[in-house]
Amino acid sequence: MLLSIIDLPFSISPIVVGLMMVLVYGRQGWFGHWLHNHDLSIIFAFPGMVIVTAFVSMPFIAREVIPVLEEIGDDQEQAAGTLGANNWQIFWRITLPNIRWGLLYGLILTSARALGELGAVAVVSGNIIGKTQTITLYIEDAYKNYDAEAAYSAAVLLALLAIITLVLKQILESKVHTKNT
Repeated sequence: MLLSIIDLPFSISPIVVGLMMVLVYGRQGWFGHWLHNHDLSIIFAFPGMVIVTAFVSMPFIAREVIPVLEEIGDDQEQAAGTLGANNWQIFWRITLPNIRWGLLYGLILTSARALGELGAVAVVSGNIIGKTQTITLYIEDAYKNYDAEAAYSAAVLLALLAIITLVLKQILESKVHTKNT
């Protein structure tokens, strides 16, 4: 059941995710009145963009870390607890070092997914030039406005970022492979 919930963002269209965010945090949404009274902005602001991007891409981290946690078990953590370590010490000294490669790999995959996110961010950000416009939204706008030179230039920049992400992924995979052999 938990894995099905974690995989939910993979099965929902990013545009639907953005619309759900507007329903929950928009002016007329469930929390919109409270947010407005406290002068907080989620929709058409950076926090909303972060939330939808995290929702859409976080399953990559979970999918990398969960198998590592299942493989190592909890014997070391229980032993540390028996020896007097508190939960914070157990996490920082035992759990985190054991999952670091899976976590880092998941972060790289999440970053790659976040770079290309268009649908949810387009709905939540409002695509405000100079404020909430991402490079992907800029490429879309430039292309729609027949500014091919700007669209292709930004697309090349985005492609270079994607290539850098893939190179980092390959480096990480080789380090993990070297460590395991």
